[in-house]
Amino acid sequence: MMNENKMPFWKHIEELRKHIIHCFCAIIIAMIILMNNKNIIFDYIIFGPAKKDFITYRLFYNLTKSFLGVHLNSVSFLYKNLEIQNRQIFGQFNIYVWTCFIGGFILSFPYVIYEFWKFIKPALSDKEKKYSLWILIMVTFLFLLGIFFGYFILCPFLIHFGYSFRISYVPKNIFDLSDYISLILHSVFSMGIIFLFPFLIFFLTKMELISYFFLKKYRKHAFLILLVIASAITPGDILSTIIVLIPLLILYQVSVYISFQTNKKAS
Repeated sequence: MMNENKMPFWKHIEELRKHIIHCFCAIIIAMIILMNNKNIIFDYIIFGPAKKDFITYRLFYNLTKSFLGVHLNSVSFLYKNLEIQNRQIFGQFNIYVWTCFIGGFILSFPYVIYEFWKFIKPALSDKEKKYSLWILIMVTFLFLLGIFFGYFILCPFLIHFGYSFRISYVPKNIFDLSDYISLILHSVFSMGIIFLFPFLIFFLTKMELISYFFLKKYRKHAFLILLVIASAITPGDILSTIIVLIPLLILYQVSVYISFQTNKKAS
């Protein structure tokens, strides 16, 4: 039976190519859907953090007002909407296409992961197939959780820092369109990838490249590395760094627990 189920190498490549084409088609379809709804995508989502009434700014202001018990204008993140300008002839068109493509990947990410699972499914045992479905769900959940964290938490703090920091009141803060879009996409997408850290630890543990004892032994070193990563993602101010560092530390602790459970089942 094992010999009958074996496939030659080129068959695996052909099968992989088929799944990649399916993923690419899903991304293109999602991209077209977003392109046909550009007013919603850009006016309400992409440029949402550029408006002073963005939900994160209002929530932070209300929380601060409740704790302090006083009305302070300085507590609010933005006292007016950001001024964003485009200085390139095809700048808006290029941003339009590129943003919709990244958005198409994010929107179709659950399907992309599903296609990847379908590719490796024949090589899995019945027991592995059962918990691989949970892994598929958790990967999708962690990625989307990172996306939401990057959009609702990280982006507003980065925009606030860039908007409020001044060397002088002589220059006006009028931001470039490509720079603003790059900030949004980088923050959102990077946090989506970073939140997949427990998934990476699970596979490295399964391949016996790392262990629970290794993660526990070098916990302090890992915290230092996470601090460097948080500082690299953020502009460097203490508040933004702490905001990014907190979920990274939580993810590391979750990864340690996952590694412990994986080693426990393997032994």
